[in-house]
Amino acid sequence: MDTTPDPSTAATKVSPAGLAAFCPALPRPVVLRFREQLLARSRMTAGEFHAAIRFAEHQRVPLPDALVALSYVPEEAAYEALSTASDIPLVDLEATPVSPLAILLVPERVARRHGALPIAEDDRTLTYASSHPFAAETDQDVSFASGRHARPLLARPSQLTIAIDRYYPRLSDVEQLLARFRNRIDTPQTAARPRNASPIVDLCDQIVATAIAAHASDVHIEPLISGALVRYRIDGILETVFTVPHEAVPQMTNRFKVMGQANIAVRQKPQDGAFSVSVDGRDIFVRLSTIPTVHGENIVLRVIDSEHRLVTIDALGYEPEAVDTLRRALDRPDGLVLVTGPTGCGKTSTLYAALAHLRDGRRSVVSVEDPVERRIDGVNQIPVNVAAGNTFAAVLKSVLRQDPNVLMVGEIRDSEVAQIVGQAAYTGHLVLSSMHTGDAASAMTRLVNLGLEPFKIAESLTAIVAQRLVRRLCPACRVPAAGPDRSPSPLHLVTSRMRPGRGCTECKMTGYIDRVPVAEVFTPTDAMRVAIAKGITALELKELMKVEGHRSMREVAMRLVDEGVTSLEEVNRVLADDAAQPVQSRNNKKRVLVVDDDRMIRMLVRMLLQREGYDVLEAQNGREGIDMVLTQRPDLLISDLIMPDVDGYQMLTALRSEGSCALIPVMVLTAESGPEVQKTVLALGADDYLVKPFDADVLLKRVRSVFARRAPLALAS
Repeated sequence: MDTTPDPSTAATKVSPAGLAAFCPALPRPVVLRFREQLLARSRMTAGEFHAAIRFAEHQRVPLPDALVALSYVPEEAAYEALSTASDIPLVDLEATPVSPLAILLVPERVARRHGALPIAEDDRTLTYASSHPFAAETDQDVSFASGRHARPLLARPSQLTIAIDRYYPRLSDVEQLLARFRNRIDTPQTAARPRNASPIVDLCDQIVATAIAAHASDVHIEPLISGALVRYRIDGILETVFTVPHEAVPQMTNRFKVMGQANIAVRQKPQDGAFSVSVDGRDIFVRLSTIPTVHGENIVLRVIDSEHRLVTIDALGYEPEAVDTLRRALDRPDGLVLVTGPTGCGKTSTLYAALAHLRDGRRSVVSVEDPVERRIDGVNQIPVNVAAGNTFAAVLKSVLRQDPNVLMVGEIRDSEVAQIVGQAAYTGHLVLSSMHTGDAASAMTRLVNLGLEPFKIAESLTAIVAQRLVRRLCPACRVPAAGPDRSPSPLHLVTSRMRPGRGCTECKMTGYIDRVPVAEVFTPTDAMRVAIAKGITALELKELMKVEGHRSMREVAMRLVDEGVTSLEEVNRVLADDAAQPVQSRNNKKRVLVVDDDRMIRMLVRMLLQREGYDVLEAQNGREGIDMVLTQRPDLLISDLIMPDVDGYQMLTALRSEGSCALIPVMVLTAESGPEVQKTVLALGADDYLVKPFDADVLLKRVRSVFARRAPLALAS
């Protein structure tokens, strides 16, 4: 039966108010602009357009598809006009790369239900192609599934159908397994059905195999009211993969607990376990951890490639100075070398690189680990087995009777292990271990808290390596950072700061590829050893480290930002700002830095401020000012604008682009006057502006005002 409307009926005039009623998926202004675009671009008449509206309403199809079905305009022309009318870009799916990770984030059932193809994703946004981009329900479902803000692009239906079938082969492996599980519930068990044909077993195997293929370090299975959310940690970022239905969660949880040799009858206590799988001939070790929550047991699987290539110290990615410092510490016959940082920061890789450096055949090298993650020839590796009574402490006591030259302890977890490790390092053994602390200074105080005497730490501590991993910008699609990030660096180098691009096939549309370490390698000087023996605090040790010229992890990371290796946003995600909690001087006086090339101005300002109880520092140009800000961390900067070498404009721009200095208030004191000058310095980030010659009382009131404005911010933080 021909459903095309009668031409006389199709030509009936439709009021503009009725256009949106016939096209619920398109906003009324878009429909009006769509009509204007088509009438201008094609031979279609207004009557044909209204006929298409009636056809769309009768057949319940989108208006552009109705126009194509009636052969009024070609599909390409219809969607080009809709793109212009809606101001939504039209994407050519035949030429556009699609991120595999974006496909993973949106389940097939969501993509097919809404006719939406995920194209790209980053930490905040998932971009998808659709032929009806105004559907609010599509945005909501895509956003919920991916955990990101959804951004639609327009695509032609013919391309969209082919692309969805290409990237979602009719029901993915996981969807097939879930469908098998639902069918198993609905279908009674029969004698003819094989008992080992369990979709749950296949589902658990598929979760682990997919994680390994995606190079995930962890798998998080988080219980929800409606099921369980499966997420992979890839390059340090948790990515949502899919949701397991509620009815499958208990059996999946029990299956993983059986694989990890945990007790399936225990649901109210945390449990640990481990199992191995073989993938492409490689043995993959998986650590299991379960913990009860209000919705069920939360499961985390740590994926460890037991046969991963062992890296050398030179290949760790440290700066050359850090590599030399670490190598000198390892070449000593005794002492304690600690590697610190949170879970997943590369501590184990660093310890194994150190063991590879030390296994020269002339020394006895022993490691005590829980568990043994990688096997190294030439090292006697001993696994901890608490159930059998082989705890860290028990094994270490036995190992020390065999007089090893080098002892590696996987982790210092309690006071008993800390005492044994400290005694071994103190009595002539080279001991390597790891701890969970934020930085090098905190590791020292953590040892004290675990009961190790300060004098033993001072005499035996050789080096502390504190590190993090930051994502590397994709070299193929990174773009120059705009604005102040292109300013002169506080390190007096011309920076090449970059930011993530739109993504490409190399980085799977993420803007980042792989990770690089950010490490501070701390070796105590004689003065530091004396201070540690006297019971110095972590804050005091940090201050002493700055005085000795030690570079923090934040400063190392900022060098990578200046070199375009990573972005400032990535560094801020991983590392706290050193200036967020500045170490105050012991007299609690506010410290003010005065930067001016006029010695008399500096002297006058210094006398005024010292009379009011402030500590005052001086610099004669912007270059010296930047150095003093980085080393002395003043509470306020008062600066001239016109100075030799680096002027006040350059200094202000550089400081505001340096994450660790961005919050230091700046007052401009200059002979440059006029509204344009004031607008410029305030736009660059100055907090106040005062013109020379100045009134002393006005200057002091302005200084007090700056500190008064900053006080509520400090309290709030």
